[in-house]
Parts: sequence; structure tokens; C-alpha cells
Amino acid sequence: MLTCFLLGLMVDMFLDTGGIHAAASVTVAYARPVILKFAFGVMYENQKIKFSTLDIGSITVYIALLVLIHHFVLFYLEIFSISKILLVLKKTLFSGIFTIFLSVIFTVIFSRKK
Repeated sequence: MLTCFLLGLMVDMFLDTGGIHAAASVTVAYARPVILKFAFGVMYENQKIKFSTLDIGSITVYIALLVLIHHFVLFYLEIFSISKILLVLKKTLFSGIFTIFLSVIFTVIFSRKK
């Protein structure tokens, strides 16, 4: 959690965004164990998770959930209005799709299959 906070804080310092990236990063770090268990199931319980040995479907679910949670928290804190929730959801969806696509592509390209 400390690493995620420091990473988000560094992004906030360079972009002058007032801590929203740090909050979104810490939220993702807090939700990560639950998402790992949801995406990988028994393999997470047995502590046998290696991206190079997993199928692309479970990796995509894992990345998608983390990205969507991060983007939702980020955009909600940026706009900070319940009346604009549709705008938050729209920004989350479109940014999330692009980010998920890039993340999965980079994971496939740079993972070593054994």
C-alpha cells in the first residue's frame, strides 16, 4: 500500500492534481487481494500465480477490474459530484477500454511463455 501511495503521490506532484492519483492507487492496492481471488480462484489460494503460465482470459479479467476501479475512483474524485455520475461512468468506460487494451497487448507481447 505504501508503494502504491508513493507512486500515486509522485504522479500527483508532477501533474498538480491534489492527491486523486494517490487515492485511486491506494484503493486499487486495497482491493487487489479480493480481485486476485476472484480472477484466479484456486491458484491464488495456493500461491501459484505467474503471469507467464496463466491464460489470457483470467489476466484480462484481473487487469480490467483493476483498471476500471482505478479509473472510476480517479474520475469521481476529479469531478466530485453525484449529479455528474454519468459523465464519470462515460469517462471511466472509454478510458478503461483503451487502457485495458494497451495493458493486455503489452502483457501478451512481453510475457515469456514456458
